[in-house]
Amino acid sequence: MSLVLTLSWAADTETTGIRDAHFMVVGTIPGYRNRGLAGAAIGSALRAAAEHGYDQASLVVDSANPTGAAGIFARAGFTAKMRYVRWALEA
Repeated sequence: MSLVLTLSWAADTETTGIRDAHFMVVGTIPGYRNRGLAGAAIGSALRAAAEHGYDQASLVVDSANPTGAAGIFARAGFTAKMRYVRWALEA
């Protein structure tokens, strides 16, 4: 009831020399949250990335996410490397 969608870009690896497993989507069906499923899915994805020769894992998270995503990622060992603000002009 949880999923982790991981992508990697060959052009980035070629440019940086670092093979990054980028976690694009991490999700748990609302009725199954708070059971440790997301943490287990992230752990499994991290092990798979290591087994397949990835050098690192990364992700982007909204710090205001009401689901507690930032805490889940911190418990998995991720650390914040930068913060940014996204600006938009709505029509």
